[in-house]
Amino acid sequence: MSTADLGARARLEAAFAGEERRGLMLAAAARSVAVVLIIGWTALVQPERGLAYAWVAVTASIFVVTGFAQFALYRRRLGPALMPYVFIAVDCLILAAVLIVPNPFASVPIPLPMPFRYANFLFFFVLLMQMTFSFRPSLVLWTGACGAGAWTLAFLWVRSHPGVITDPADRPDATAALAAFLDPNYLSVLKYQYEIVVFLLVSAGLALLVWRSRSLVAERADAERERGNLARYFSPKVVDVLAERDEPLGRVRRQAVGALFADLVGFTTLAEDITPEEVMAMLRAFHGRMEDEVFRHGGCLEKFIGDALLATFGVPDVGTRDATDALACARGMLAALGEWNRERQAEGLMPLRMGVGLHYGQVVLGDIGSRRSMAFATVGDTINVASRLQALTRELDASVVASGALVAAIQREGADVGLLEGLKPRGPHTLRGRDTPLDLWGG
Repeated sequence: MSTADLGARARLEAAFAGEERRGLMLAAAARSVAVVLIIGWTALVQPERGLAYAWVAVTASIFVVTGFAQFALYRRRLGPALMPYVFIAVDCLILAAVLIVPNPFASVPIPLPMPFRYANFLFFFVLLMQMTFSFRPSLVLWTGACGAGAWTLAFLWVRSHPGVITDPADRPDATAALAAFLDPNYLSVLKYQYEIVVFLLVSAGLALLVWRSRSLVAERADAERERGNLARYFSPKVVDVLAERDEPLGRVRRQAVGALFADLVGFTTLAEDITPEEVMAMLRAFHGRMEDEVFRHGGCLEKFIGDALLATFGVPDVGTRDATDALACARGMLAALGEWNRERQAEGLMPLRMGVGLHYGQVVLGDIGSRRSMAFATVGDTINVASRLQALTRELDASVVASGALVAAIQREGADVGLLEGLKPRGPHTLRGRDTPLDLWGG
């Protein structure tokens, strides 16, 4: 995995950690609200009044207090990373005690096994619900283990008391078994087993669901990051196509492309007379307008180089009008510059000039750079020639200088030969770094 990927993964984990903390805060608040509702509901259905009901309300209020305590600690980022695990273990033990320990103020004391006949164990699912908000699978599993463990301790504690009856099925006849089942001191092993098994299965299922949700979020983040990287180079339409591929840019290869190199004329001199903020504002405005034209014509924006830019056509896939699109883009860029110049002149600013060099030929496509920083690029003599042709626009007093290879490719494509109007033959020229002269066209 590259350093960039590791950094993105670290940022994603940090985001998950932040969401876990907010989830724990939400869980603590939700748990406290749920307990308040349960206390209110108990007040309506609880036959006991006076001190007996006060006992129920006070013991239930423990969870309101601990819930708000957890909320405050999570909000202030206090305590160690294991704090949520400690809280849930304590909550489960307290809940088991509250559900099983007899009410000392009850008007009619009930046998210890009786609470196991009620649906008391369902309250553990409130704690399980709370932990699903944490978006942390291990905490959900831990809640399942703690709930099952606390209920098991309560079961064993009650079972250890004298007079408690279990396993009536072992008795010799159905009548005796039924009599044992109806005995107030009967403790159902089977019901306890069902509760534990179902609780553990539900907690495992919720943990798997949370894990799957995290995986989907991570996959979505990776996909959006890759899509964002593609959007730096390609038009939205091309990005949609590339995003559907397992290997968007394909293997390293050689293919023919149309290359466009554009540069503002006299920008260095102009930049010396304006503030740094104005320089950057001008570049952003220029880059934005030129980028729109490159993408509008289906080009690949290779890079910005100060006030210059390189775009290629026929990347990543060779098309039927790559050379034509390169020239059409050059025309569109010059038109966009003209429109911008009218806006600048209306504001009392100097108009800008731009030179564009166009060439068509073979390049090598692939990722370049180091393990720390990589970028998709096209390299080769075709790119160098496009840059040299752009430099010739000043010498030939032309806005566009195109190679004979590009013109010939446009004629072969036959997509829009009318674009060649305005380009005139300028004869053969030998470019710096090349021995063979090139036929040039300018306009």
